[in-house]
Amino acid sequence: MRIAFVVHQYPPEHIGGTEVYTASLARCLAEQGHEVHVFYPRRGAHPGEPAHTVQGGVHLWRALLPARPADPWGQFWQSVRNARVERTFRAFLAAVQPEVVHFQHLQNVSVRLPRLARSRPQVLTLHDYWYLCPNGQLILPNRTLCPEGPPRPGRCAQCALGRLGQTLSRAFAPLLAPLLAWRNDYVKRSLAPIGLFLTPSAFAREVYIRGGWAAERIRVFELGLDPARLVQRAPIARGPYRLHLGYLGAIAWQKGVHVLIEAFSSLPSDAALTLYGDTSTFPGYATSLREAARRHPGIRFAGLAPSEAVGDILRQFDYLVVPSLWRETFGMVVQEAEAVGTPVIASRIGALQRIRDGVSGRLFEPGDAQGLARILRELYDHPEQRALYQAHLTAGPLLADQAQRLVEIYRALLEGRPLP
Repeated sequence: MRIAFVVHQYPPEHIGGTEVYTASLARCLAEQGHEVHVFYPRRGAHPGEPAHTVQGGVHLWRALLPARPADPWGQFWQSVRNARVERTFRAFLAAVQPEVVHFQHLQNVSVRLPRLARSRPQVLTLHDYWYLCPNGQLILPNRTLCPEGPPRPGRCAQCALGRLGQTLSRAFAPLLAPLLAWRNDYVKRSLAPIGLFLTPSAFAREVYIRGGWAAERIRVFELGLDPARLVQRAPIARGPYRLHLGYLGAIAWQKGVHVLIEAFSSLPSDAALTLYGDTSTFPGYATSLREAARRHPGIRFAGLAPSEAVGDILRQFDYLVVPSLWRETFGMVVQEAEAVGTPVIASRIGALQRIRDGVSGRLFEPGDAQGLARILRELYDHPEQRALYQAHLTAGPLLADQAQRLVEIYRALLEGRPLP
């Protein structure tokens, strides 16, 4: 098949979960003999950078754009519409003539693209909550969870103003509410040509249904494991620690890294915590984490995790800790850790609740540093528990198998048949 993916960012410039999954899936489908084209905006492109290249058998098509506008209005508008991206996408469709278009993310791309591709079968994977929530994570500026349900423009307006630092958000929110109401309605209406929505977990599907989306149009489709990211390239070396914990992900407040550092600081000095992630995205937060980390000699910031070393990194930990404060829709790193035999300790929130507490791993209440500290101390005192959790780990579906299932879905949509 001739398949087109559309995504908001792409490796190596961006290595979030959606981007990594899209790149892995594109490469896998190409290896299975399909012609795969990935369309995405490339901001701040270098002069002379080619708009079309081929990497690993995958065609990459970039909409070359200037840097994002600095003003809030420009950022808001370009988060949902971008005329230059739309023009480039029209040319992309004309050149490639894809049989199916699979949208992986449309934030900062243009939600009008499904209408431009309306003559073709279309699929959209809902990797986060951006189609319900402008910030994508249903978190309010006061760092509490936004209530689930249909978007409320007044609350969205207060949230937007709060993120801009407007202390009089209650006074100005009624003026901004109509704009947020338009945004939420426009995003949803623009997706009308899409024939099928996929969510990576049952939890995420329920959030969208409670948000007012039609249940019959949304199907759960778990992301597949990419064995190429988990190859063991070096002997496992956990170091001279009684307990070695690890974190791998974004260094951002909503990921709860500060909760982990606070909890870990209560452990004896022969415990270690290694944190992998980019500290330059939110430098103020990263600085506060480094300050807090001074309380324990075993905390180390290791920078970004190279894609080819993810398997080795996860294997060196006794446990991976995922202390998220937002409703995760999937948790790719959890799936990868369990696949290599590393049990996970995670917040009891969102899709992370699929971990079987006390059976294959441990769960604690989001933000509860003391509760997490009690679990960590128990695991420090009883290292034999790790083997018990390992015995109950189950690997997720392989990416190659999921790619074949996706092709079956694409063909059913193309031929007008019931979905497999």
